[in-house]
Amino acid sequence: MSEITYYIKIFIAIIVLVNPVEGIPLFLSKTHTNSREEKIAIAKKTAFAVFIILIISLFLGRYVLELFGISIASFTLAGGIIIFLISIQMVIGKTDSGEKSLPGDQTGANEDVAIVPLATPLLAGPGAISSVIVYGSRSPGLWEDLILSIIVIVVAFVVWLALNASTRMEKALNETGIKVMTKISGLLVTAIAIELIFSSLLKIVPALAK
Repeated sequence: MSEITYYIKIFIAIIVLVNPVEGIPLFLSKTHTNSREEKIAIAKKTAFAVFIILIISLFLGRYVLELFGISIASFTLAGGIIIFLISIQMVIGKTDSGEKSLPGDQTGANEDVAIVPLATPLLAGPGAISSVIVYGSRSPGLWEDLILSIIVIVVAFVVWLALNASTRMEKALNETGIKVMTKISGLLVTAIAIELIFSSLLKIVPALAK
């Protein structure tokens, strides 16, 4: 029973860090001109990308960071800065999505949003990746690795469910509602980014905590 509780806690920790609901405003604002079929395809692509990022982090993440001599704190700091820049664009950007675009650029961007910034760094961000790396490094054997892999699959499935459900929310919110939701979400994501940056700096420069 204690092992079940342990893995339930891991699942809760990862799903909270991924926070599929957080990606809904950006998903809606980026895909408001797409058909329902295209939105479903983008949602699938996002969920699959989240799975790939987390599963690679689970098995190879710690070795990649060690290879380049990168600490988890530095990795989290870099991700926090990226998320901060994205969140600022969501709040004060000139376009509906909060992201500035090139004149005449009408195609391609909506499909690309599935990978960046939706899958990473917004959903499978530094917090989720770091936690998966930590849990993977603690895994004592193949059976535990399998359970962790199943957890990652379930998390990706929840991402897919959340993004698919959001297409129904779009009708209720309409364009103005999506804009407002994007701005509010941008503020929340900004706060999350600042927390990531601050906590990382405290680990990199312990003197700041004094």
